[in-house]
Amino acid sequence: MRLTKLATALPVLAFAFTPMTAQAMPKYACAVHEVFECTAVAGCKRIKHATAGIPPMVTLSVSEKGLFSGLFGGGDLLQKGDVYNDEKVLIMRGRKGLQTWSAVVEKPTGAMSGTIAQAGRAFTQFGTCVEAR
Repeated sequence: MRLTKLATALPVLAFAFTPMTAQAMPKYACAVHEVFECTAVAGCKRIKHATAGIPPMVTLSVSEKGLFSGLFGGGDLLQKGDVYNDEKVLIMRGRKGLQTWSAVVEKPTGAMSGTIAQAGRAFTQFGTCVEAR
């Protein structure tokens, strides 16, 4: 009887102790080339990074679901959010207080666009991203 129980449990135990390689969740290093400030009345105008409070380099972390200042992480720009990730596109979004943020990266080309929006005003940015593991 004990031998039968051991024989049925052995495959489960073997699977449980088999080493698994965890797939690394990538980070994307993004250069923000252009920033626009948009309002309902004035429309959109190009502005400097510093005016919008957006650094020229940002990191999108899939595993941490966040947008970070600087090329090598740095501090959270806004709170963490949701991620949609497949072989062609990365879409991330989140919020901070009454602001929302989103970023879309087309993986084959690295083209990135993003927004930081609040009532009455939005900042839209365009840039390029590369996967940085």
